[in-house]
Amino acid sequence: MKYHVFIYEGYVSFEIMLATYFLKTKGDIITVGVSKAPVKSCEDFTVLPDVGLEELTAEEMEVFLLPGGDLEPLKNHLPLQVLLRELISRNKVVAGICSAAELVKAANQAARGPKGAEPAIVRNGVEIAGNIVTAPPHKYVDFAIELGRVLDIYKDDDDFEETIRFFKKFEAE
Repeated sequence: MKYHVFIYEGYVSFEIMLATYFLKTKGDIITVGVSKAPVKSCEDFTVLPDVGLEELTAEEMEVFLLPGGDLEPLKNHLPLQVLLRELISRNKVVAGICSAAELVKAANQAARGPKGAEPAIVRNGVEIAGNIVTAPPHKYVDFAIELGRVLDIYKDDDDFEETIRFFKKFEAE
């Protein structure tokens, strides 16, 4: 499976590092920028996106992960809005943390129209509304774990419990 991760100027990489670490065990990470120009994370890492937004279609994507950061300049970015709405309407998994959670929720509401968004369940502070996963910034560990659960990346219950013990409870084997 291919997991598309949106990166943009000032994105917060630590919020998605654990999630991408988990996802990498089951597929490939493809970084997506507004363009293919390098971007700098808030932690000052310069990253070259694999693809630009305009090179993608919702049809070819399965998962789109958005980290937090200063998304204000992209709030009304039409190609991003169109892609988010199309992914959501096609029931692809869209996940956002921190400021990206609000962007994803707004796109979800716009994509669902009058029928509205699917009701969310909340597990460990992470909202899951069908194919939409969102969380506040301080829940990045739970966000990664719950996104993994939504994407069925755990081999079995023991693998899931081991992940919780190690990454959330800091218990060695």
